[in-house]
Amino acid sequence: MNGTVIDSENQKPIEFVNIGVQNKNQGTITNPNGEFNLKLPKEYKTDSITISHINYYSIKILAQNLKNQTIFLEPKTTELSEVIVSNKKIKNRKIGVKSYNRLLSMQVTSKSTDIIEIAQLIRIPAEEAKVKAVNFNIRKWSKVDGVKVRINFYENIDNYPSKKIIQKNIIQEIPTERESDWIRIDLNDNDIYITQDFFIGIEFIPNFNSPTIVDIGAILTKGKGYRRESSLGTWEKLNGGASINVEIAY
Repeated sequence: MNGTVIDSENQKPIEFVNIGVQNKNQGTITNPNGEFNLKLPKEYKTDSITISHINYYSIKILAQNLKNQTIFLEPKTTELSEVIVSNKKIKNRKIGVKSYNRLLSMQVTSKSTDIIEIAQLIRIPAEEAKVKAVNFNIRKWSKVDGVKVRINFYENIDNYPSKKIIQKNIIQEIPTERESDWIRIDLNDNDIYITQDFFIGIEFIPNFNSPTIVDIGAILTKGKGYRRESSLGTWEKLNGGASINVEIAY
């Protein structure tokens, strides 16, 4: 089954839409032209296909009804968060996995049509914190040409990543020339405020031109890390944590 996902208001294709059977590890993602191709075993024909993007209302279509077609998604209404002015002294802190084992890495292999995502639990030290940046470690030998990541924020339910809690589509291409293993994505201008412990997710968007292998720093003794290898797929717990941390102000 294949098709194109379109914005219902401006009639433009929507890139990087997650499409799949919820928690069944069967999925795909739209390319920069909004196009997708999804192959499912016959036993999934009575399951629902979820079509999801952080900026749009999700829809579900019965798998056996999803033919070659154009799918329209309705944009979500942007809601402004309440701003509280305070004169207290601001503290800055880096929370998460801040190191990595030089003899250990976690391989992320692009399947050219679907995502792989790594998530790490972040415990905030106050009632509210502003997320200023996210840092993650990619080993220098990794081939990152054309690799993009999307930053996701998930609710923490019993130390397990649940629904998304920040309605922002944050995508950045990984620089090919870098002096360090650490990648820093500045989020200060995004005004992201968190009032609960959460999971930070690094979603690796496939290189649609050719499969790509990326090695992520990892450590066995710290962190509550998870991984999934399909859009809307099941999270699997890691033995340790991925080298992901956030910079916060509180």
